[in-house]
Amino acid sequence: MHMENNVMGIAFGTAVTILRNTLLPDFSGTYHQIKTTDVTKGIPAVVPITGNRFNRTNQANFKKIPGSPIAYWATKKVFKSFERSTLDEHFKGKEGLGTGNNRVFLKYWFELILPNEGWYPYQKGGAYRKWYGNDNYYVDWRNDGRNMKAMPKSNIRNLPFQYSIGITWSAISSGKPSFRYTQTKYFFDSKGPMMFHVHEESYFFAIGYLNSKVTEYFLTFLSPTLDYRLGQIQKLPFIDEEVVSRIELQRILTLVSQTLDTSKKEWNQYEESIDFYKHPLLTHIADDKQTEVGGRLENAFAIWKTEAQDRFDQLKANEEELNRIFIDLYGLNDELTPEVEDKEVSVRRADEERDIKSLLSYFIGLVFGRYSLDTPGLAYAGGEWNTDKYQKFVPNKDNLLLLNDDRYFDDDRDIMNRFRTFLAVTFGEEHVQENMDYIAYVIGKKADNSEQAIRKYFVDDFFKDHKKGYQKRPIYWEFNSGKQNGLKALMYLHRYDEGELAMMRTDYMYPLQSRYEERIEKLQQWVQDESVTKTKKQLEKKLKHVTQQLKELKQYDPIVRHVADQRINLDLDDGVLVNYEKLQDGNKILSKI
Repeated sequence: MHMENNVMGIAFGTAVTILRNTLLPDFSGTYHQIKTTDVTKGIPAVVPITGNRFNRTNQANFKKIPGSPIAYWATKKVFKSFERSTLDEHFKGKEGLGTGNNRVFLKYWFELILPNEGWYPYQKGGAYRKWYGNDNYYVDWRNDGRNMKAMPKSNIRNLPFQYSIGITWSAISSGKPSFRYTQTKYFFDSKGPMMFHVHEESYFFAIGYLNSKVTEYFLTFLSPTLDYRLGQIQKLPFIDEEVVSRIELQRILTLVSQTLDTSKKEWNQYEESIDFYKHPLLTHIADDKQTEVGGRLENAFAIWKTEAQDRFDQLKANEEELNRIFIDLYGLNDELTPEVEDKEVSVRRADEERDIKSLLSYFIGLVFGRYSLDTPGLAYAGGEWNTDKYQKFVPNKDNLLLLNDDRYFDDDRDIMNRFRTFLAVTFGEEHVQENMDYIAYVIGKKADNSEQAIRKYFVDDFFKDHKKGYQKRPIYWEFNSGKQNGLKALMYLHRYDEGELAMMRTDYMYPLQSRYEERIEKLQQWVQDESVTKTKKQLEKKLKHVTQQLKELKQYDPIVRHVADQRINLDLDDGVLVNYEKLQDGNKILSKI
């Protein structure tokens, strides 16, 4: 009797077994499953329970599956499949590096100066995603990995296979397996092993099989605990493409090629990809704005939503067709159906709030010169600054952008001045206000008008969203004086220099202090004006707030001066966490990450 996982809320399997210490070659044991729901109301009235796993089978069959698991529910066709050749007879599977200290040797690609000699793309498994993606890391292999090799706990495995093209996956998963074809050269990890072949067509055929429901089904026998390590994957039964008909093979290769291209294109439409080239909501905007978008951001989102849904539907249809083919090839039509649940499709549909907020993030990147409306992809990620890359929208001269909760400047120091310019350049001056209204509606911040709503988002929520999107390794750092937001400002890590804080004090903090003082003086006059009655409480509340902001800013200044005088140097090869701590000065300068 086999007890289902999650009995009493505990995720392990239990079993009741009757043993006889004698080999009975012709004896068929009886096996049946008891689920949690079957015993919550007492002892089941009937055993075996209808609908649960049940079978009578000879235990000799279990030897046909590598590891001899007690897979009593396996059918004759399953056992027959495991009598075929296995995947490791066709592909060389290898585990990769054990760095000895991932915090030192691994960095998210966006933490580093790019390009960066000695740092290489690195596969480390990651979240559930099929076909393409999860290429988030770089590994320090400077001087042929000298520092890693000297690390006492490092394990330098399979060097001849490192920095290669292949198929990778997440060895440890909380759900179903997902395989990806790297297509470019990568170093790889023990948690993200890889398998290799000499022919690209073989990769296409294999990944079509590996991402099918057939592989998922076989792994329920080989690895029921969701541990998809190299040993389990190599034991998968495998029909070589050489024994598949030419028509079937061509169909598989075509479907896989389309699916890989679709997945790659979708991955690259988000900032998390190193090959991100342009925000998707801007892809239909022409220089004269006379496109089907018509200068309206809402129209741009509608087009993007349709594109994303079409891509989702096509990839789902491709996966279901691949399932049909491989189910038929392995003769599992009675066990499996080809349908794919929406939640198992790796590409993302449009999401209005997420995608509009991602446009705001892209705008911040434009302000700092990380991106350019004239240059696809990364325009600046360290190194030499080139002003020729920026024509339509010129980045801020200073590496700073104020996040004031009200308008105090009418130049590039104010975020909403910059944002209005961005909207005018991309969607047309005549559509700025309606696009502002649409954005304010989508992000849902309560305020008197759309400008204040968007401003409130940047002040209250942008850095939180940025941290989340960048895995708590932000590249736009937020200076923060405290709860009153006396000073909040963003800077771009890759443009930082030792004079950053001195510049901030001289060109931003002192002028802002003067603006606060001017605002306080006006508010005091209005409050004292006896003709003002209806808005007096609001004015008094505003006066109190600005007075508190001024006080907070003055208290923040000596803290900033202390750090500015140190002229701290940052080395991007050390990563965000180390550099953030250098500048943070004991949680006093920057918002916490």
